[in-house]
Amino acid sequence: MPIRRQPDPIPNGPNFGIVNNGHMSGPAQAAPFSQNATQTNNITNEAVERARESIDDLRRRLEELRGRYPEVDAALRDLGMIAPRLDEPERDPGTLRYMLQNLVERCGGIPGVLAAAQLVQSTVMALLPGS
Repeated sequence: MPIRRQPDPIPNGPNFGIVNNGHMSGPAQAAPFSQNATQTNNITNEAVERARESIDDLRRRLEELRGRYPEVDAALRDLGMIAPRLDEPERDPGTLRYMLQNLVERCGGIPGVLAAAQLVQSTVMALLPGS
């Protein structure tokens, strides 16, 4: 018995093919035949607060180690540039990703703070739009 190939669905509207299970708006492309779909990330205050708390925790840890490791001052400067960007993380996400990567690399050379730096990276990355 030959297998019958099902034809591709025929688009019946501008968001055909988009499955939206949350609060989304902004550009989205779900399937080759979808068009004019939008997605917006609704960043909750809770997510921003978690990111700020992780930054504050890392800052405290780094300040305790100040003077013992040369990377500490550079990591604190990185945090100082990352923290103000939490108010508008979508403004320049590429630069913020780069800063976070630098922060994690710097903290890799400081015993006991790498996990805290990775937490900062993951909580702040959660605020950024997908690329």
